[in-house]
Amino acid sequence: LALAGLALGVGTIVAVDIATASAQRAFELSLQAVDGPATHQIDGGPNDIDERIYAQLRTRGLPQGVSAAPLVAGYVTVGDRVLQLAGLDPLASRELGDHGGGRVPAAALADAALARQWFTSPGAVIMSTELARALGIPAAGHFELSVGGVAHAATLIARLPDAGPGFDALILTDIAQAQEWLHANGRLTCIDVRVPSDAARRQLQALLPAALSLTSTRAARALEHRETHRAVDEERAN
Repeated sequence: LALAGLALGVGTIVAVDIATASAQRAFELSLQAVDGPATHQIDGGPNDIDERIYAQLRTRGLPQGVSAAPLVAGYVTVGDRVLQLAGLDPLASRELGDHGGGRVPAAALADAALARQWFTSPGAVIMSTELARALGIPAAGHFELSVGGVAHAATLIARLPDAGPGFDALILTDIAQAQEWLHANGRLTCIDVRVPSDAARRQLQALLPAALSLTSTRAARALEHRETHRAVDEERAN
């Protein structure tokens, strides 16, 4: 009985470790899908970023060759799964290049009807075909997601075939919709930027308020790894 108890305890610990590692890897792939060719992120720390700062950067002019796109990200629960939600501006993110954060929404929104739904329909989301199948959501299907225990209605307007493993735990929506669901009105999680040179990086850094930092996406991803467990545990607790 003692040996059986020990074996059961070890098996439980191993199972939890495997599940945690799998979830962390899924979130890592989701981050890579959204980051794409972005070389750096403008980060505001725990206070996020006032969206007016992004508007000022665009209107005053970014350094030569620098592209920028805002991102609102967080975690939602669908059924018993915790997923990453990414709120995008597809027109801005497309400037970063041919990648998950720009290419996929742009391709999905090539159809005029889908574009209208993306920008005008409350709760409109896009996800991979594999994720929709795993969640049991049909094409153009309605479903419910929750944030902090609060339920919200969502509608799947398009499924992305062959999107890759980076989209297995990722839901895409309009940036304004993500702000509403995540209670982040007027706030941005970060600003993805593509910086072509060290000179352009220094020029961009000089334009930023002191409260904001400019970090490489590799460093930003490492920080996200440390926050993943905390965010997932909080969402499950709610």
